[in-house]
Amino acid sequence: MNGTRVGASARERLYVSTTDTYDADNDLDYIAIEYALNGERVKLTQAEKIHTARLLDERGCGIKTIAARVGADSSTVTGWRANGWKAGPRLKSPTRGPRELKPCGTRAAYLRHRAKGENCPECRAANAAADRRYRGTGTTKATQ
Repeated sequence: MNGTRVGASARERLYVSTTDTYDADNDLDYIAIEYALNGERVKLTQAEKIHTARLLDERGCGIKTIAARVGADSSTVTGWRANGWKAGPRLKSPTRGPRELKPCGTRAAYLRHRAKGENCPECRAANAAADRRYRGTGTTKATQ
C-alpha cells in the first residue's frame, strides 16, 4: 500500500511563463498569477486578478471557480469578461440625503435633545411613556 487514496494523483500544475517573472508594462507578477492559477492563496493586484481570470476562463473553468481563485465576486468576473477582460468603471454608491428629524414628543426627539444637552418636557414625557411600555411589553413602539 502506498498511502494514496484511489483515484488520487498528482494534479497538473499550470504555468504562466517559463522565462519572465514580471511584466512592468502591465504590472503583472507572473509568479503570483501562477500561484493563483493553481489554487494557492496569494494577494493579487486588480490587473493580476483580471489576467488570471482570463487564463482560467480560456482553460474552461467556471465563473465561481475563477472568482474563488482570484478572490473576487462572480459578478465582478462576469463584468470583466463582458468588458473584454478589462476593468470597468467603478460604480458610485447612491448617497442618501439628510434624514428627516422626528418631531418633538417622540422618543427619537428625546434622544436628540439629550445628545445636544437640551431639556424638552414634552420629549421627556414621551421617553418615559416608551420606557414604561418597554418594561410592560418588551417594545418601545406604541401598538395601534
